[in-house]
Amino acid sequence: MNRNETPYSQLKIFYHPEILEHLLNGERCVPVYIRIKPTNKCNHNCNYCHYRNSYLDLDEYDPNDEIPREKMLETVACMKELGVKAVTFSGGGEPLLYPYIEETFEEVLDAGIDLSIITNGSLLKGKRAELLAKAKWVRISIESVNDDEYCKIRGIKKGSFDDLCENITRFAEIKEKYCELGVNMVVTQDNHSQVTEMGRLMKKLGANHVKYSPMCTNDTYGYHESFKDEVSEALSKLQKELNDDHFRIIDLYTGDFSDSVIFERQYKECPLKEFICGIGANSKVYFCQDKAYLSDGCIGDLKTTTFTELWKSEKTTELFRSFDARTICKQHCVHDSRNELINSFLKMDRNHINFI
Repeated sequence: MNRNETPYSQLKIFYHPEILEHLLNGERCVPVYIRIKPTNKCNHNCNYCHYRNSYLDLDEYDPNDEIPREKMLETVACMKELGVKAVTFSGGGEPLLYPYIEETFEEVLDAGIDLSIITNGSLLKGKRAELLAKAKWVRISIESVNDDEYCKIRGIKKGSFDDLCENITRFAEIKEKYCELGVNMVVTQDNHSQVTEMGRLMKKLGANHVKYSPMCTNDTYGYHESFKDEVSEALSKLQKELNDDHFRIIDLYTGDFSDSVIFERQYKECPLKEFICGIGANSKVYFCQDKAYLSDGCIGDLKTTTFTELWKSEKTTELFRSFDARTICKQHCVHDSRNELINSFLKMDRNHINFI
C-alpha cells in the first residue's frame, strides 16, 4: 500500500497552502501541530523504552517530570489563541496517567483543536475512553500477541494483555466513526515472527489499522539484517489478506527501515520546525518530538513565559534563523523524508512551474 494512502501520508502539508506561502516567503508560521508529553511517569517499564534506554543522551529527561495543571490549561488556551489545529499527547511516560488528562481533553475539544493520543492502552476506559472516542485518532503501542512475552517486555503483571484486548474491543465499539483506532508494533528480534498474528488479532478486535515500524538502535541495519526480508514479505502478504474498507496493514517497516539508518541530514533547512513542535513534561518546548529532552533541541522554557510569548519572541526567531539541521540533528528523524520533500518544493525552479 502506498504510504500516501494512509493516515501517515507525507503529503499532508499540501493541504495547508498558507503554511507553504509563509515558507516560500521565508516567514515564521504559527504551529499547526504540537506533540505534548504531559508526564514522564509510566505504569509500564518497557525494556526498549526510548526514554529510559535511549541510544541518545537525553540530558533534560527526568522520569518524575509532569506539566503543572495551570501551565497545561494556559498552554491549551495559547494553542486556541494562535490557531493550532491539532495536538497529540504521548510519552515521555504514559499520557493517560497524567492526573489532569480528562480536563485537558475537554479543554482541547472545546477549543476546536483536533485531538489524538499515543498510549499503552492500559487506562483506555471510563471517562478517558469516552472523551477519546471524539479524538481524530488513538494509537496503542503493542509488541506481542502473547501475554507472557507482552508482560515480560513491559515489566507488568501477567494477564495484562487480555485486559488490553478488552479495552481495545470496548473502545472500538464506542468511538466515533471518524476516530482512527490504530496499533503500532515496533518490530524487534524477539517479536518479528508475530507480525502476521498481530494484524489478524487487531482486525478481529476492531482496530482500523496496524502500523509496523522498525526498532531503532545505534546499528539499526545490523540489528534487522537477519530477518528484515522475512518481515517485509510477511507484511506484503498480510496486506493482501486483510486490507479492506475498514482495516489496513501499514508497512512503515520497509520504508522506515531504510530511513532509520540515516543519522545525518543532507540539508540545512528544516521546514517542519516552522509549524510543528514538542512540549515536554518538564514544560520545555522543543523543535520536534525527536529533539525532546535534548538540550540542543530546546526552544525555551514555559516555566518563565507563555507558549504564545515564547513562540513569537525575537529570541525564538533568531534561534530558528541560525538553525542548521546538518549540525543539530544527528539522530533518527521521523520527519527526514518530509523535509526532503518540502525542501524540494521550496527550491523548485519557479520559472517553469506552469509547464506541468
